[in-house]
Amino acid sequence: MPIGKERADELRKALVEVHMMDEEGRLLPAFDPTKPNFTIALPDAFMPLHSAVVDLLASYQLSRHIGREKHQGPNTLKKEVLLTPEFQALWERIKPRTTYRVEFDTELLIGRCTAEIKRMPEVKVPKVITTTGALHVKHGGVDTTAVSSVSEPVAMYGKAKVPDLLAYLQNETELTRGTIVKMLMGSGRSPEFFSDPQRFLDQVAGIIKHELHRTLVDGIKYERIPGGPESEWEQLLFQNDELIDCLNAVRVEHSIYDHVVYDSDVERRFAEQLDQRNDVKLFVKLPRWFKVDTPVGTYDPDWAIVKPEDPKVYFVRETKSNSKDFLKLRTSETDKIRCGREHFKALGVDFEVIALAGEV
Repeated sequence: MPIGKERADELRKALVEVHMMDEEGRLLPAFDPTKPNFTIALPDAFMPLHSAVVDLLASYQLSRHIGREKHQGPNTLKKEVLLTPEFQALWERIKPRTTYRVEFDTELLIGRCTAEIKRMPEVKVPKVITTTGALHVKHGGVDTTAVSSVSEPVAMYGKAKVPDLLAYLQNETELTRGTIVKMLMGSGRSPEFFSDPQRFLDQVAGIIKHELHRTLVDGIKYERIPGGPESEWEQLLFQNDELIDCLNAVRVEHSIYDHVVYDSDVERRFAEQLDQRNDVKLFVKLPRWFKVDTPVGTYDPDWAIVKPEDPKVYFVRETKSNSKDFLKLRTSETDKIRCGREHFKALGVDFEVIALAGEV
């Protein structure tokens, strides 16, 4: 039942006196109902309302409405697992580092770039659009109505010098001027440069770099780096315990760390299913420092999995449920995976793209 304004004011004063809240009504640290045997020293007249008062005040605590952004903790390394024959056999196979070289046909690259430049969107002269409107003040507020709209082309440079087309593209792509000239002349799009020079340069440079990366990846070959300090990954790097966000980690038994950090529900389910498999002796979510150099950026392989008498490495693309369809795409991600395949091929390690733990 309502206690009325007068009794409510008395109760409020009592809470201030026992330091549960301040004069402004803000809760103080002394109010912590999570403590064992927590009580508020209320006057005897208000003790029957003790539970209701605690519940009411607790409903205004920020911790009841806002959760912590991160719950961080260490991801402890199981050093005894590093000494097992299974991990040692796996590590011996995947620890070597590689270097790559590329072979490609310049005429093939010119043909690809020429065809794509022909198909790029038309580069038009920029326009300034001036729109005139009318304001109408009404009882419900202000309304507007378009009255007229005029567009005018903008002279980009007039008498000023235009950018050096070949120098810009050569700097962006590292190709020779002769190669770039063949691409531009073959495309027939060079006159559009004067419509909007910077937009034309950006579009052409983007196309050439994309096709160049594709061509490099198609002709890439990896070789093991000869013996030396840079020839393989150091197992000691695993000793650096990671500080992880426990909200994005799942506890596992058959890995070298207590937890596996996942980026999606697909990865979480994958780790849980692997951990339950009797035929999987060990699996490792490879650390971020384990990278493979490629012409399109570094590639981070995800999973290393050991099965009885059959150590294998699999890569899982968590955002694609159908791995075969994913590999048909030509994106920077799939190009990195293709390079990763060639890296592990040079090491004699099996490499597959899968989506489900059942495919292991």
